[in-house]
Amino acid sequence: MIVEEVLAKGKQLCSEEKFEEAIFHFNQILEENDKNLDALYNRAKAYSKLNMFEKSISDFDKLVDQTNSPSMISERALAYFLNKNQEAAIKDLNLAAELDPENPYRYSSRAFIKDRLGDLEGAIQDYTKAIELDPEDAIAYNNRGLVEEKLGRKEAAQISFKRADSIADGKPEEQNSNSENVSPEIPEPKTEIKTSQSKNSKKLSFTQLLKTTRNIISDKKERADFFDFIKSLTKK
Repeated sequence: MIVEEVLAKGKQLCSEEKFEEAIFHFNQILEENDKNLDALYNRAKAYSKLNMFEKSISDFDKLVDQTNSPSMISERALAYFLNKNQEAAIKDLNLAAELDPENPYRYSSRAFIKDRLGDLEGAIQDYTKAIELDPEDAIAYNNRGLVEEKLGRKEAAQISFKRADSIADGKPEEQNSNSENVSPEIPEPKTEIKTSQSKNSKKLSFTQLLKTTRNIISDKKERADFFDFIKSLTKK
């Protein structure tokens, strides 16, 4: 068995959404070497796509044990969340942020979960932190605006949406005299993609979000994690 070929076939099947067949290929590799991280990771993702979250979490447990990677911990958090284990999800996201405190994705992903759980103020804090680490993060601004709308902070939301638009369009932002007063209490929403709220709210289109994310997230692996995170949660 040529491991690289079997692995490539499994990944191809995943891209075709043939997850059960893909798992068969990953199993072949893991039967020979249960520490093959690539096969283990892709099987964990495939299990998650099939809503087999316990098996997905089990694979992520092994990945975390072997790597202690913040990315793997964050991915496991998503599996916990989708399996309705909210406490474990937040615990993992906290750990990922502790291990990788300068990565804005750690905070935006945790903000997303907090928003879903109704902790809007907590989501705001995390989105704000993500923006502090990456002031050009249009997605964080856009999502913070969504949370601000939920809390009835219309003016603050419009400032966030305006900033998101200016970043996405590559145009300098016009200064707003009220922005400094509003910012400190502005809630930061999660990395959620929505398009329908009030008619006057300006939000990024999905295409704009993807385009902006490609520019913001330079690391290919982190970018892939981000897209998977978004797609998984917006399908639920």
